[in-house]
Order: sequence, then structure tokens, then C-alpha cells
Amino acid sequence: MLPPETETEDMQAGVGILKEELHRQLSAAGYRVAILDQTSYDAIWAQEIAEVGGIYDGATGELRRPQFVQALGHLVQRVSSETKATLVMRPHLVLRPAELSGVSAVWDGQQRRSNVSGAGDSSFHHDGTTLGLSVGLRMFASSGEFVMSTHGGVSLPYKLNLHTNRNEVRTDLFTESREMADGVSLALSPLLQK
Repeated sequence: MLPPETETEDMQAGVGILKEELHRQLSAAGYRVAILDQTSYDAIWAQEIAEVGGIYDGATGELRRPQFVQALGHLVQRVSSETKATLVMRPHLVLRPAELSGVSAVWDGQQRRSNVSGAGDSSFHHDGTTLGLSVGLRMFASSGEFVMSTHGGVSLPYKLNLHTNRNEVRTDLFTESREMADGVSLALSPLLQK
């Protein structure tokens, strides 16, 4: 497993929890799990980026997709060779669209009650979309080929404050370990189905 990544700094506190939960669930399913440490990953990734001549266009700053895919494939091959892995997982915490209906939101196999402050009786109903936090897993064969990508909903990271009419990051976002366990379980379900 490569070190987990996050989409925003607000999610960084969940990286350790994600890593532990992935290790726990994969081990319980009979997998031997090796987690590449961040320092080793950074060194190998920098070498692979240099080998393909960089992954960002020097003039526009845009991602050079073919070079990125090539560098990632070579990184997976190196990690697989050194650890004897048959599958390399690239986990990340990502914000994904969630459908709001009434008092809850649904996304990536998850349904959670939406968080609202300033509603008085807290039965504020609303429809539309918001963002849900999900565990994303990208899996690669030892050859570096992409195998599959999955997502599992974790929680709603934002709370609507009706006094300020703004979304705020929940202060208790990563205090409920059951939420992360649910998201990891959903994301791993295609891999762990018998």
C-alpha cells in the first residue's frame, strides 16, 4: 500500500486512521499488508518523475497525463518487485458529490444525516447536492497496470451554519472511527467479495 493522500489539508488528520483501518480490514481478510513509508515513497516517486522528464508542463503547469501514468506504472513495478506484492493500492481521501434529500445525504454506498447548526429543532430539510468525504482506492497489478478504482462514503465533512449561511468543516470530522471503518469496508468490498 502506498501512503494515503488527501484532496485538501482539512482531511490530513484522517490519513493515519485510514491507514490503520485499511491495514486492519485487509489483514482480517487474510492479506499480507506492507505499507510504504512516506520518505521512501517521496524518494522513489521523485526518481520516477525525473525519469519521465517531469509530469507537469513547464509552460502551462498542466499535468502531462502520459508521463504521469508512465511514472506511476514504474513506481508500482518497483514497489511490487521490492515487496513481492501482487497488488499495489493507492488510497486517498476525496470529496465526492452527495445527493441531499430531506435530512440526509447519499453517496458512494453511504447515507448519513446532514449536519446543520442554527436550525433550532435540527430537523432542517433540504434537497440538492453537497460534498461527501470518501475513501478512494486505486489498485494496480505488479506490472503497473491499472486494475480498478473504488470509493466508499465516510462522512459529511461540512456542517451548514444557518446563522452565517456558510458550510464549515466539522470539528469532530475524524473522531468517530466507525465512519472511517464503514467507508473502508465499502471501498474494499469489490476486492473482498468471495
